[in-house]
Amino acid sequence: MNIQVMAATLVVLALVLFVLAARSRKKTGIPAGEVFYQDLPGQPFFGEPLRSDALGISGKPDCLVRTTDGTVPVELKNSSRPPARGGVYTNHLIQALAYCALVEEQMKVRVPYALVIYAGQRVRKVEFTDRRRQWLLQTIHEVEAARARLTANRNHDHRGRCAGCGVRSQCDQALLRGIGQL
Repeated sequence: MNIQVMAATLVVLALVLFVLAARSRKKTGIPAGEVFYQDLPGQPFFGEPLRSDALGISGKPDCLVRTTDGTVPVELKNSSRPPARGGVYTNHLIQALAYCALVEEQMKVRVPYALVIYAGQRVRKVEFTDRRRQWLLQTIHEVEAARARLTANRNHDHRGRCAGCGVRSQCDQALLRGIGQL
């Protein structure tokens, strides 16, 4: 095989791989740009936790993408039933906004929004506005206050959430009988 045929074959292969990668990104909802941080199993590099002493939070987004708009945190969720009308569950909203604040503080970059991608490639954009930043700070303050009191009131009526709760052994408001003693 001569050099020209090999070069042409490599160019065609590169174009095919480029198109396949672009299709894959479009299908998953990950924006165009450089993925420079990942915390997903089997990926070529590992994301270190982001920490903020000022906010008292830390976390590891699934990936960060450097776009023309700024850096975008992306969080992948296994839930196949996201909220209707393009919504995001409150806990996922808090998580996405926390990643925006962490990235902005730690990396000193602009973070215009985060993406929450539910199973089935249902992409939800979470704008990082001043109003949402203030709401996040208030939420962090409320969590800190609940920790200081060593109590928190149940804020839902879903038995399944009680079953999967990390503090159920201390809960006196469990919806399932005996769950507080499990």
